[in-house]
Amino acid sequence: MNTIQELIQISEEQPSDDWVGGWFYRGQSKKEWELTPKAYRIPHIHSNFEYNYNMWERQSCRLKKFNYENEFEGMAIAQHHGFPTKYLDGSSNILIAAFFACSENLDEDGRLFAYFPTHYITEPNEKKLTDYENIAAFQPRPISDRIQSQLGVFTFHPNEKTKIKNDFFQPAQHDTLHDWIIPSDRKILLLKSLDRLGINFKTIFPDLDGLSKHYCLIDEIYANKT
Repeated sequence: MNTIQELIQISEEQPSDDWVGGWFYRGQSKKEWELTPKAYRIPHIHSNFEYNYNMWERQSCRLKKFNYENEFEGMAIAQHHGFPTKYLDGSSNILIAAFFACSENLDEDGRLFAYFPTHYITEPNEKKLTDYENIAAFQPRPISDRIQSQLGVFTFHPNEKTKIKNDFFQPAQHDTLHDWIIPSDRKILLLKSLDRLGINFKTIFPDLDGLSKHYCLIDEIYANKT
């Protein structure tokens, strides 16, 4: 994976749809990282997830008012603000996923994933997280600025053994998981191209954190060139 044109070609071959399914894209800045939710990574896997998440829910409401209606949406907000949830987040926009694959660990190869979910959380106001025993995809309403700006999508993993794996989707006759390596020496070039297309920390994190991260990344890019 070397150019924006290649990314666009992939999105045409594995298209996404914000409302009725399609492909989920996820970028990871190190190629060796597995598709594992943060809750199942060290050190978080040793914590009491239910207790910590309950405390997060109780305390987050005093920090900022979020308009979420159910626990699926609540966990999506927690995920986008760094809490170690049982979600993997992605985007329905391949360019945003590519940005995440490139914006950290500039000296290491990244990886871009395209995943085609076959099971969805379709009634979030009637269901609970505990109703799901296997991976389920979730496409939330635009309940926060970050989720809206990133065209955020999620997969819920009820336990550490539920991992995304390739399968064959019989109705459409295609695999459900693809991945591509983004070489480290292409990351900066892709970041510059993405910036020209309006994909950067300023736009996908539309707050002061995103603005600050944008200029930090600029400094890192120039330091990497010297």
